[in-house]
Amino acid sequence: MLIARRKLLIGLGLMSFFPRSAAAAIELVEAGRVLSVLGTSTGQSGGKQRALGDGDRVFLDELIRTGAAARLSLRLGQATRLSLGERTRLRIDRYLVDRGGEMVLERGAILFDRPDSPASGPMNVATPFALIAARGTKFFAGPSQGVFGVFVEHGLVTVRNRAGSVTLTDGLGTNLRSMRVRPTPPKPWGLARIAAAEASVS
Repeated sequence: MLIARRKLLIGLGLMSFFPRSAAAAIELVEAGRVLSVLGTSTGQSGGKQRALGDGDRVFLDELIRTGAAARLSLRLGQATRLSLGERTRLRIDRYLVDRGGEMVLERGAILFDRPDSPASGPMNVATPFALIAARGTKFFAGPSQGVFGVFVEHGLVTVRNRAGSVTLTDGLGTNLRSMRVRPTPPKPWGLARIAAAEASVS
C-alpha cells in the first residue's frame, strides 16, 4: 500500500513538473472539416493514421491522403472549399480562418475555391513543380494532359519556380514539367481540358 502511494505521488510530481510539454504533445489545431468522402481517405499525424468520414475534423500538420478512385471535399474556415482527387497527398501547414495560409501538395490534384474578398490574404501552395500564390480565387492544380497544370477559373494566381514565374487570371492556365523549367506562358485552356481537370477532383 505504501509503495503504491509512493508511486502515485511520484507520478503526480512528474506531471506537475512537465505540464506544458505534456499539453503540447497532445494539442491539435483544427484546420477544417470533411464535407464529403468518396472511396477511402485518411489523415496521419504523430505516427497515427485514421480513416476520414463526413463531418470529421482535419488538423494542421496532418497528412491527408486519398486512395485510388477516391474524392475528398473539405471546408476550411467558413467560406473556403478544397476538393482533392485520387492518390493525393496534402498537408496544411498554416491556416488563418478565411485569411490565408500555407499548404504542401506532395502529389495529386486539388481544386481550391474561396470567394474573392478584400480581407482575404494569400494562400500559398507548395508543389514539386512550383509555388502557387493565390488570393480570393478558384483554381485547379494537378496532373493534366501529361504535365502538371494550374488553371484559374477566376481570381489572380502567381506560379513561381526556380526558372521563372507567370501570373494567371480568369480563364488562363500554365504547364509545369520541373522546378527547373519555367512555367509556360499563360494560355486559355480548352473546354475539354477544363472539364477533365474538374472531373478529376469531383
